Amino acid sequence: MDRLSLSEDEKDRFAGSLLGHLDALYSFAWWLTHRREEIEDLVQETLLRALRCAHQFESGTNLKAWLFSILKHEWFRRAGLARREVSADSFSDNPERPGREWAIETDVIRSALQKDLGEALRTLPEEYRSAVLLFDLYGFSLKETAKILAIPDGTVKSRLARGRQMLRGRLQAYNRVPDNDEL
Repeated sequence: MDRLSLSEDEKDRFAGSLLGHLDALYSFAWWLTHRREEIEDLVQETLLRALRCAHQFESGTNLKAWLFSILKHEWFRRAGLARREVSADSFSDNPERPGREWAIETDVIRSALQKDLGEALRTLPEEYRSAVLLFDLYGFSLKETAKILAIPDGTVKSRLARGRQMLRGRLQAYNRVPDNDEL
């Protein structure tokens, strides 16, 4: 799709591909803004820009990363955020369950953790939150995360380390070993 113009079939296929990433775009926009109206606008603008620039998308590359990059840049533009470096400078979801008897307990624990994790993530400064979300939650590679955020790989590593450290501090209760009396 590196040609300047696309056929109608190519445009339709490309638009269909975009829709496959809609939920992820809404989720990422929510983490950035937390405002329903702005989320809708960001996602719509992202899709519109993607359609307008479809000829610039390099076939065989990561469409989801490209869309996240567009969304992030649009959010920066709207928020008037200048790209700045931070001074001083996994989430593992295993769907396998040992048995149905553990399913309810696992769901309750997962639900509580997700709520607490969501609250902890919201308290992180944006530059750390974005790095952690893109790399750990959305599964982008280090290079893809760096490209989306338009920062060097080393800065991503630094933000991941600091962001994870802040999250560990905020989720300290999950790190505590219960006393025998609590078991």
